[in-house]
Amino acid sequence: MKKNKFKISILALATATLLGIGQSVLAHTRLEVPIVTEGVRVTNNVAIGHGCGEKAIIGTSVVFPDGTDSTITVGGQPHNGPLTDFVSNWGSNVQPLQTRAVFDFVDEKQGPTGNVVGFWSGGGSGMPAHMNAFVPFRVSATNIEPTSCAKSVKFFVSIVDICEISGIDALRNGSGESGGVANLWTHNNLGTPYDRVSAEDDGPASLTINRDLTKNPLPGSCNGGVDVEIKPSAAQINRDMPIKFNGQQVWPE
Repeated sequence: MKKNKFKISILALATATLLGIGQSVLAHTRLEVPIVTEGVRVTNNVAIGHGCGEKAIIGTSVVFPDGTDSTITVGGQPHNGPLTDFVSNWGSNVQPLQTRAVFDFVDEKQGPTGNVVGFWSGGGSGMPAHMNAFVPFRVSATNIEPTSCAKSVKFFVSIVDICEISGIDALRNGSGESGGVANLWTHNNLGTPYDRVSAEDDGPASLTINRDLTKNPLPGSCNGGVDVEIKPSAAQINRDMPIKFNGQQVWPE
């Protein structure tokens, strides 16, 4: 009986291990903490799920919607007003944190107004293809506009995990998951060279800010509130996705 129990335990452990490996291999790059409450500063991580086939990740580029020319939907319907209709303090809310646990270098990305719109990290030994890695950053307390009906605001975060320094055309020549030059965790329909090739728009990570209904209750006319979603523009992705080091663009070449 003890021998049978031992065999069953070993089989269960092996099955769990294989399932874990499968999930790791198929895992998208996402944020460790994808949902936060408004008004709270959070230390977070970009969680890199895997390499490009057997190629290591040598760097990553992360872009948040700047809110200037972003696409805004409310309850799935287009909204023509500004982001400030729903978020009162979106600016330099995202800030990378210095660490050499995975990559040697990190720096922020600044938009035309000087606001931080993302960050990049790279150099050093990088992340082996079969491993996972964290790239840390901080999100300042973000506040939902009290007069709005927003019960949540979701920012779609575009990420490219880089396995080879290449020209921009090579990004479209084969998926990184199949051994290409990069893994594109981006939108599939913006019309940029960084667009993910997929049937569904399931590439980007996301950060959702939930309204604190205790401190910031919905106005009485809101009928339960609405969910707001923010996507970057093609112009912003083309401008902010490249990596610059000491003033020179180093990726894509």
